[in-house]
Amino acid sequence: MHSSRYVRHLGMCLAAALMAGGLAGCSADAVRPAHPAPRARPSVTPSPSGPAATARVRALLLPYDRYELTPGDLATVQAAEDAVMVSCMRAQGRSWTPLPAATDADPPNRARYGVIEADVAARYGYHQPPSPPGVAGRGTAEDARNARLTQADADAAFGKPGASQSVGGCWKTAHDALREDVPKSPHNLLDELTTSSFDDSLKDSRVRHALSRWSACMKKSGYSYGTPLDAAADSKWQKTDRPSRQETSVALADVRCKERTRLVEEWSAVERAWQREFIRERPGQFRALALAKDTWLRAARAALRDTTRRH
Repeated sequence: MHSSRYVRHLGMCLAAALMAGGLAGCSADAVRPAHPAPRARPSVTPSPSGPAATARVRALLLPYDRYELTPGDLATVQAAEDAVMVSCMRAQGRSWTPLPAATDADPPNRARYGVIEADVAARYGYHQPPSPPGVAGRGTAEDARNARLTQADADAAFGKPGASQSVGGCWKTAHDALREDVPKSPHNLLDELTTSSFDDSLKDSRVRHALSRWSACMKKSGYSYGTPLDAAADSKWQKTDRPSRQETSVALADVRCKERTRLVEEWSAVERAWQREFIRERPGQFRALALAKDTWLRAARAALRDTTRRH
């Protein structure tokens, strides 16, 4: 994988920005599948997998997480869409094998404050680690299924490819069925607030002091960076697809200094307080966001239960 940095300015793309009225998120591509191109000789290489998140990282939660689709929620929705596609494909005389949801999707804030796990730092430095084993395994299974599709099967499943970037076919039918009762919500507001929460936290005196302590700790290890963002953005890491020994050494020092200075605890505490305040100031809008998320997930889980009963 090319050297996309593990630290991401806004943390994870937690949810999908789908069609009009969708929930908050970074990109419609997070949920919308690509139209697969059938292969003359189906051959799929298993996707590499990275370490699953630790319990400590899974416990790193922020108030806005309640209102966004987490990666785990997203896995549930995708599995439900997959399951609902079966009847649509069958109506066209075609078969469709649904895949189970991955149960080890990343928690929402695993990368919000940069690399925070020693195992990840030692293996990948600031490069993007592979998906956890269950997510990677599902991806490989999905690739294998798509590789077996004929062109007609692919068109029925995802619509005929054309100039439009949207996806149709039975996936669109399943997607719309799950979202039929989902009310509109101010997802753009949540996107903006998630952005401002992170950006503004960098200006907070408590975070600045914690960052200064982190920087001093890094200097004792022989590295001169003002913030973890600076360390992750070092141009030296952009030159290779794999992390160098120097990169993993810096990343490990980064993690150790975060732990010694309690940077993540203080930084997340500041964001947590601000997010709670914003939620209190906008109760109606956040109720609408929660209702939209809950309705969508309820429909997805019901679809998965129905599929289990039928089998």
